[in-house]
Amino acid sequence: MPRSDFWSGLAVAAFGLLALLWMIPNYAGSNPFAQMPPGLVPSIAAWIMIICGVIVALGGVIGMLRDGLLPFTRAINWAGIGWALWPFLYVAVAIWFMTFIKITWFGAFLIGGMLILLGERRWYVILGCSVVPVVLLYILSVYMMRIGVV
Repeated sequence: MPRSDFWSGLAVAAFGLLALLWMIPNYAGSNPFAQMPPGLVPSIAAWIMIICGVIVALGGVIGMLRDGLLPFTRAINWAGIGWALWPFLYVAVAIWFMTFIKITWFGAFLIGGMLILLGERRWYVILGCSVVPVVLLYILSVYMMRIGVV
């Protein structure tokens, strides 16, 4: 596990740096009349990601030094990589599919399908985690349209 801790900590810290240096400055916007700048909360979250990622990566480095491991290995577990990537493929296909259909119609099936594929078998958890967010999103969007926000 030290090797995977090292790489996952490095990836989280790198994503935090990417957010802090590129995404937030370019896409957070600006509002001179706001009490709190739009980039403040994302910047705090990016700093938390960087700090936590460095802590996890340092723990991985210490574990690799203790066990005498190198950060790289020739033995690549392709089946493990494939198993780790299928949720990303599932979401990518779902996003492509949602370009043709509304999220409120497809969202519950997307979330429920992911829960079933991840091994959840309790029907009340699947229904609660898939239907409730979509219904709340629908209610929120109707309310926002009624008051003229969207």
